[in-house]
Amino acid sequence: MSLVSTLPLAACVRTPPPHERALINNELCSQEMAKGDLTRADTFCDLGLEFSPQYADLWSNKGLIAMYSGRNEDAKKHFIKALRYNQEHLQAYQNLGAIYMQEAAYGKAHDNFRRALKVNPDNLESRYNLALSLMKMGKMDESKRELRTLLAVNPGIADAHHTLGVIAYSEGEYDAAGEHLSRATQLVQDSPLLWHDLGTALMELGRFPEAREAFGNCAQLDSSNSSCINNLALAQRKSALTDAAFKEIKDTQQAENSAPALFMLARQYREKGLVAEEESTYRKCVKLDAKYAACHYGLYELFFEAHKREHAQIACKNFLKYGTSEEFPTEYQTCERFLSDATF
Repeated sequence: MSLVSTLPLAACVRTPPPHERALINNELCSQEMAKGDLTRADTFCDLGLEFSPQYADLWSNKGLIAMYSGRNEDAKKHFIKALRYNQEHLQAYQNLGAIYMQEAAYGKAHDNFRRALKVNPDNLESRYNLALSLMKMGKMDESKRELRTLLAVNPGIADAHHTLGVIAYSEGEYDAAGEHLSRATQLVQDSPLLWHDLGTALMELGRFPEAREAFGNCAQLDSSNSSCINNLALAQRKSALTDAAFKEIKDTQQAENSAPALFMLARQYREKGLVAEEESTYRKCVKLDAKYAACHYGLYELFFEAHKREHAQIACKNFLKYGTSEEFPTEYQTCERFLSDATF
């Protein structure tokens, strides 16, 4: 049910001018809210209502106090009462809409944001929230229209670019998504969410090096973001495998199909962090030439780093069997020490 139908008597209410003491207590209420003392703020609001029980600003402030306290049902009642006494109370519409958005009551949120925008068509927050509610309702064309209007007035609103990018991505318009999300990250550079969504769009466009950079920025800003970390690894792999110069090296080494060539290719994979490809290439190397010690040592390194001790021991024994301390002095000592420690 829309807000309009919840206020059938709103047009009939005639509110007298607020009492001077109500004005003073409303200001004190606002000051205490700004300090974070909601109890004192509520006390001043209640005192003000004793002088002017129909003063909309006081009811709106009581709604804010309830909302900040997590009492959304009380907050809604207070905001609705504020609107009963003043049908053009912008903040009451805005805050009531925000609560409905939290509750996923997108239709009611839409109605309140629409009414706020009628009060002041220049209010950018109202227009953005209206666009967001329209998107949540699946009305993408209407949402895009509001967002474009918003950006025509102020092209520097990152949230508007981000939301347009999200809509474009959902519609398979990856170029447009990339453009809007890139613009959003230019405007706000410290948001993990914006970098994550840009990286996701760039992956769809096959722009893997740029996606790697985007996910890297996200992971740097939020080291606990598993999605960014996992996608960073994927973008890194895709970037390496599609790199023209690396592809040429890979094709050359594979065409030569010798143990030394495969070892060099495996080391290239290692430099790029492509662990699965590195291991697979070492295995091809020792299958082609079981006595090629360097590839056995490469397998040891991988298994040791992955804490696969039994596999690492086998790889080390094979390395010591086919390699010499003269040819591999450091590697030889490392394997001997590892096997010695493994016996305890």
